[in-house]
Amino acid sequence: REVKHTCFKNLDSCISFYYYKDIVRDSILYAKYKNCSRFIDGFEKLIDMDFVKVCKENHIDEIISMPAHKSKFYTKEYDLPQQMARHIAKSNGLSYNKNVILKVKKTENQHSLSLAQRKSNLKNAFELNGEVKGKNILIIDDIISTGYSLEEVAGCLKKGGASMVMAVTFAYNKL
Repeated sequence: REVKHTCFKNLDSCISFYYYKDIVRDSILYAKYKNCSRFIDGFEKLIDMDFVKVCKENHIDEIISMPAHKSKFYTKEYDLPQQMARHIAKSNGLSYNKNVILKVKKTENQHSLSLAQRKSNLKNAFELNGEVKGKNILIIDDIISTGYSLEEVAGCLKKGGASMVMAVTFAYNKL
């Protein structure tokens, strides 16, 4: 399912597969806070997408994941988008770059904020940390709600000269 948000000015396209509710919601929360590996082992089978074909058709140069702030690595929270992106790249023989974008600002959890707060919470939160000029980038994330975080990362990539930025998320949550 193609996801469109009015905030998308830098993100060229976004595809998501499941509505974030019931078993999908429970599975993602379990993976984030309890055991990422059980989710990772089976999630790609649930995504009806040929990543090699999509990457070839869109001339994708690199797969990246939605970056997390380094403070997340000191909690019990798993970096689910990073594990998803790593798995997709490895199982499809594609290039994964985990450090091209860094989250340099520790932000509040988006789910606890209003729409206006979510947008301002992410301002200047990400920084380019690699060469993307002329590249087509695919961002992997677990959930999309407002689209603000994907749009901020896409903005950093476009400012760095990326030609095209698309995203694939496992689930979407309309607010």
